[in-house]
Amino acid sequence: MAPVPAAQPTRFAIQKARGKGWKTLEVGEDLDHARARFNLMVRVNPRAYFRLIQLDHNAGAGGDGMEFNWKLIELHDPNQGGVAGAGPKPVPAKPASRAAARVAAKPPRRRERVPLPLRFYAAVVLAGVLIGGLLYLRYGLPGP
Repeated sequence: MAPVPAAQPTRFAIQKARGKGWKTLEVGEDLDHARARFNLMVRVNPRAYFRLIQLDHNAGAGGDGMEFNWKLIELHDPNQGGVAGAGPKPVPAKPASRAAARVAAKPPRRRERVPLPLRFYAAVVLAGVLIGGLLYLRYGLPGP
């Protein structure tokens, strides 16, 4: 008879976004400690993506028993502003009329001046004309 593995405790992991994946920074068994470490990491590096997840051992999986089901507890998105666990952002009031809604929805457009590489374009056109002229003189003229 094969020995029955002991039940694994629920674990909590702190992960940081790296490229297209996530790198696990810490794994612990205490939620309060993991949440405190998560908030510390967010304060240290507020411009990075962090997530706090709950790991539950997947006993039904084959293999070495290293397969887990995970559930997101907290996510820090630097594009959303604020700190982790700060709660929802206040929603601005809606404008009263459609015209005001259109004006409020569209930010003012600024024309950005972009310098054109005119010297480069002129050099390419001039080189093309010279090469075309030489090819015409060499192969295009009726010859003896």
